[in-house]
Amino acid sequence: MNWIVTAGNLAASRLTKKPLLLASIEDLFFLQPVRIGDVVTVKAMVGYVGKTSLEAEVVVFCKPLHEEEKLCTRARMSFVSSDVHGKPVPIEQRIEPADEKEMKIYRYAKEIREGRLMRIAQRKQKVQDTNLEDIGQLSLRVYRLVFPEDAIYGNLMYGGKLLLILDEIMAIMAMKFAKGAIVTASLDALDFYHPIYVGNILVLATSLNYVGRSSMEIGVKVLAEDPVNNTVQHTCTAFSTCVKVDEHGRPR
Repeated sequence: MNWIVTAGNLAASRLTKKPLLLASIEDLFFLQPVRIGDVVTVKAMVGYVGKTSLEAEVVVFCKPLHEEEKLCTRARMSFVSSDVHGKPVPIEQRIEPADEKEMKIYRYAKEIREGRLMRIAQRKQKVQDTNLEDIGQLSLRVYRLVFPEDAIYGNLMYGGKLLLILDEIMAIMAMKFAKGAIVTASLDALDFYHPIYVGNILVLATSLNYVGRSSMEIGVKVLAEDPVNNTVQHTCTAFSTCVKVDEHGRPR
């Protein structure tokens, strides 16, 4: 997922020429496993530009040795143009569809944006939701300090790095329960309510929410604690489906 966010960020930053923060990522499904030795191709484009945010699409293909290239996943995400302190700033550049194909991409990206705005209408209230009492009995709590190497713009934590950490923690939770190899099958739509800064203490409250025949749903609630100002913010909550697999990568 870090590669996906990085590709989207690169495409978006080449357009805006400004720092960008990952604001959200839509439902993400992995259609094909990526194995060691596969050739991975990542394509990214900007589909829509708003006042301070934009929509990006990333398509990932994988090509195993002696096989045809296959679609691995398609990700849609939004970025917010910001200053080094995390405050939104206007995007001066605009894009115009050149043909009917691009017009369809433009309209669909705009529809996704409008749907997400409805989803995050209560963002200010969700930032204050720092309760961890409801994370369940099968839980794992991890504390992590945000270092300068976790940021690429100023003192703001990079969204791709956070997704990498979340994927790792959810995999640990799934493996501890399943007692075997697992793969990430999907990630539910994820919205960021507040930036994370260098020096913050991340609280990652992980819980096992559901168990099926071969799959599990893992949830992680992320809080960012400022030890200097003694404040805690709810940054995001992620839900992922992990699947237990055998030595050939088949569900078991």
